[in-house]
Amino acid sequence: MTNREIQQYRKKYRHYDFRDKKKDEDIILVLRRHWITFIFKFMPLVVAVVFLVFAHYTLADWLAEWFFLEDVALLRFLETVIAMFLWLVAFIFWIDYYFDAWIITNHRIVDIEQLGLFKRNVSELELSKIQDVTTEIHGILPTVLKYGYLYIQTAGKKERFIFKEIPDPMRVRRLIVHLQKRAISREAQRLTVDNKSV
Repeated sequence: MTNREIQQYRKKYRHYDFRDKKKDEDIILVLRRHWITFIFKFMPLVVAVVFLVFAHYTLADWLAEWFFLEDVALLRFLETVIAMFLWLVAFIFWIDYYFDAWIITNHRIVDIEQLGLFKRNVSELELSKIQDVTTEIHGILPTVLKYGYLYIQTAGKKERFIFKEIPDPMRVRRLIVHLQKRAISREAQRLTVDNKSV
């Protein structure tokens, strides 16, 4: 990872912002889960919608007879309730996908985990406190599409940060290790200056 590549990342994310961003902090990278994981999670909903449409056009009269309904108004109401439920589940899936994010800055890593609609956990880790960075890619599809897990071991309160199903975890690991070395070097220089002034 070169300084030029980091500058390119900085340009790309210069308009991004988050709540506790410090004045001297630059966002280097914003990560979310790989898009294919959202598709896999969304696929059962698509199947349910297709079945609902199929039932609406082909099975409505038969179901009305089966349940001894003289008109299909109750059946249409049930279809509407099911469609609204599927829409709500799809919305929750999207919120979970979009608001789960990992933000890498020049000073720290911020882990934002959305839990349902109304709960969010935010953890942060100073780059100089990183002890180990590990990547893990399992399976044919993750290998072909280059997505997987990245684990960061730390000595802080949250002992392990997990980046779940992110694109190109090997590149992200190289970036984090490079930023960690720069952060440790900055801290060592600051300590040297502090010791000389005392």
